[in-house]
Amino acid sequence: MVRMLPSDSDNPLRDDIFALLNSKRVPIEKALEALSQCQTHITNRILVERTAKECGLRLSRFLANENLELYYDLKEGRQDVGYISKGWDDPGFRVGDVLDIPRHKLPQLKDNIVTLLKFCATRGVSVTIEETKDGMQLHMDSVIYSDGFNKKVIAQVLHYLTECVQRAHDTFEV
Repeated sequence: MVRMLPSDSDNPLRDDIFALLNSKRVPIEKALEALSQCQTHITNRILVERTAKECGLRLSRFLANENLELYYDLKEGRQDVGYISKGWDDPGFRVGDVLDIPRHKLPQLKDNIVTLLKFCATRGVSVTIEETKDGMQLHMDSVIYSDGFNKKVIAQVLHYLTECVQRAHDTFEV
């Protein structure tokens, strides 16, 4: 069990964390795992926020939960350009977008999906299809490993993602 005694310090946040850990009576390994996840989360948020700013992107709708370490919607000016997310166990970040294809456009989807998949694959963008009550959703995304996450890579991934999204819009007129 964790039994850490904070010293009299000028760091009340650390003291609160120690008090919480002591009150939970968790094994030291679990405490270290939780603290490591918190540190990684904060480091990744700083990386994403700093890189987005360098790229001239705005981040909105932050989310973190049991599945996602972080999620942000991405905007360039007033234009939505997708999202960036990372799961707790993922080795990198996912940059993507979701397109809704209404039910009456499904024949066009069936006729053109192979061409769209090939187009996107050559740009490093994967496409998965999910059925919804109103039609289908196309989930388009690319993965950026943490050690390759920088302004140049984000710009390139967003460029190719935008090409794929635009091709889908043009093909399915959505």
